[in-house]
Amino acid sequence: MKPIPEYHEVTENLFVWNGFNPECKTDCSATAVRTPEGFVLIDPVRLEEQALTRMVGADKVVAVLLTNGNHERAADYEKERLDVPLYAPEGARHEVAADHSVQDGEVLFQTLKAIALPGGGAGETAYLAPGVLIVGDALIHLDGLTVLPEKYCGNARLLRESLKVLPALEFGTVCFAHGLPLVQDAHAQVAALVKALG
Repeated sequence: MKPIPEYHEVTENLFVWNGFNPECKTDCSATAVRTPEGFVLIDPVRLEEQALTRMVGADKVVAVLLTNGNHERAADYEKERLDVPLYAPEGARHEVAADHSVQDGEVLFQTLKAIALPGGGAGETAYLAPGVLIVGDALIHLDGLTVLPEKYCGNARLLRESLKVLPALEFGTVCFAHGLPLVQDAHAQVAALVKALG
């Protein structure tokens, strides 16, 4: 996948970029969150160096963070290029050689709370930042908002059950590993989808 030339600033602390990945034949999106300790790149696809420099500015990147064991993408490249640690969910430890295994409920960099969503990919975990929910494969926003198709789930029934925690969380924006952010009525749309799952 070629490096992405531009990013989109959602808020002053939230950035996204995406591009088509011919290997998996779908759009792949990445998120960066500015935390009190510095930037965290989540499920990164390569961003051109000049764009990354503009985005980070006088700040610094402090970590690469994955939402599941299938999203290494450019993680190793960014880890080496930026000399930062790689964080991945505890449930992905057999797929990813991470420097830190993230536990359910753990708060990272004073900002990102891990929300385990078992039933999706290995270690499927969302991260809740102030006003923002960042999801990996559990929810997809390509042709509308949908749940990860059953054929890609470790346990589709368990994932549907896991998603029931999301409406109780406080967020107004959702960022995805596949698809553009939801910024209008995001909480209501997620709650409606979860309710429809039964």
